[in-house]
Amino acid sequence: MSKCLDPMNLAMAFPPGDFLGEKLEEMGMDANDLASRIGRSQKTVNDILMGKCTLSPEVAVDLECVTEVPADHWLGLQRFYDEWTVLKKREKGFGSILEWMKNFPLQEMLKRKWIDAVQAAADKVQPLFKFFAVCSPKAWENYYYKQQLKVAFRISLAESRDPYAMSVWLRRGEILADEIAMEKIPDKKVRSNVKNMLPEFIALAVKSPSVTAPEFSKTKKKLQALCAKANIKLLYVENFKTAPVHGASRWYKDVAVIQLHDGFETDGGFWYTFFHELGHIVLHGKKDMFLKNVEYRSRDLVKDAEADAFAQKQIAAVEDGGKKL
Repeated sequence: MSKCLDPMNLAMAFPPGDFLGEKLEEMGMDANDLASRIGRSQKTVNDILMGKCTLSPEVAVDLECVTEVPADHWLGLQRFYDEWTVLKKREKGFGSILEWMKNFPLQEMLKRKWIDAVQAAADKVQPLFKFFAVCSPKAWENYYYKQQLKVAFRISLAESRDPYAMSVWLRRGEILADEIAMEKIPDKKVRSNVKNMLPEFIALAVKSPSVTAPEFSKTKKKLQALCAKANIKLLYVENFKTAPVHGASRWYKDVAVIQLHDGFETDGGFWYTFFHELGHIVLHGKKDMFLKNVEYRSRDLVKDAEADAFAQKQIAAVEDGGKKL
């Protein structure tokens, strides 16, 4: 049987008309005869044979009656040919996409297993597109660079030192957040939870070992559990040298999220950043997103100062051993 019956190989993709021509020859039938048998014009049949038109489900069913080749196979040939056609069109811009990809910390992402390694050059773009859940560099630019998707967050990374690495860090947080199941509750309830639980957060900070100690990993897990109790997703994501962000806070899919750099070298840096981001959750709206240690155009200095004051108050309580609580 002809190799045309294997539509699963995109490298062999071709229009269904190629196989139809072979089949007609095998059956001793011409285009006019087929047109009469399936109730279509000769032009329609010729267009199918020459790959000038898409083979519809109706025609596929009719072809099954005449050729005894299942309709789903005809449609499979059409589907894979359509996919191949799209991929060939994308190949024309492949060079510019590869240049765009050079802006990202790909080797570090591979090392951290945030993206998968690929062998074929034509497949290199797919892991990065999949990571960001976008289909093109333009889509990435609209989301992270031009601030067009303000539903996601109301900042643009265009003014940051390295918007590409920053976008990787933020996206990794989204991926981790999606892995955590958490009920959506009113933001007022979340803020109330945090205020009521402040003594617990401070008590944990008081008892915490140094961030450089191996046992600090247990404290990080306990802090995540406390945040979950307050209905906040706490994420630890290692940053990049070119994007040394310390923390971020936002409401992602209507759930409060705090994202911290996973690699603080000082106790004060870790706890101050945590309480700073916690302050944003308690004090500010759901439509804002805040980044710590990053300059960006829409940064709200007033709200940042309010979060600083909130953090300073909690740090003072920690330094006092929680006695004033």
